[in-house]
Amino acid sequence: MTGSAWKLFIAVAASWALFGPAPARSAQGALEGKVTEVISGDTLLIADGGTRVEVRLADINAPQGSEYYAPAARTLLASMVLDQPVRVKVTGSGGPDRVFGRVTVGELDVNLEMVRQGAAWVCWDFAADTYFMPWENAARRWKRGLWGATWEITARAACLRRPPVEQAAPK
Repeated sequence: MTGSAWKLFIAVAASWALFGPAPARSAQGALEGKVTEVISGDTLLIADGGTRVEVRLADINAPQGSEYYAPAARTLLASMVLDQPVRVKVTGSGGPDRVFGRVTVGELDVNLEMVRQGAAWVCWDFAADTYFMPWENAARRWKRGLWGATWEITARAACLRRPPVEQAAPK
């Protein structure tokens, strides 16, 4: 090995020793790890060793901060994933420590469950497929969760302000 190759090897080994292995990523664009924190109703942190990756639930959006239903959405997501091992099918990246994806805990599709319970809406301008449509329609029809006091136009506007997908860099 050349001198620069050894330096790279030593740097990688030192970072692994200090921070532990990164959350497991497969060639198919998957990530596995344990959820250590739920930031909001559509964002969580996965850790493995010293590395933390922020995961934003793809195709959906949940109320944020002090918006109506935001605490309930965060609590529902936490009840499903906090301290649980999860698998993320990565659909995009917002940087080295931020991804967008479909999250599962065992057989539970977390993104779908958030929509089904009325704790999140689908961002139809960005969604990859129509899989969520019947579940969101049922939640709206029966006024589950946030749909008891949220207008569809409000949900769609929120998606445009905070898209649940990787955004192209401004030109």
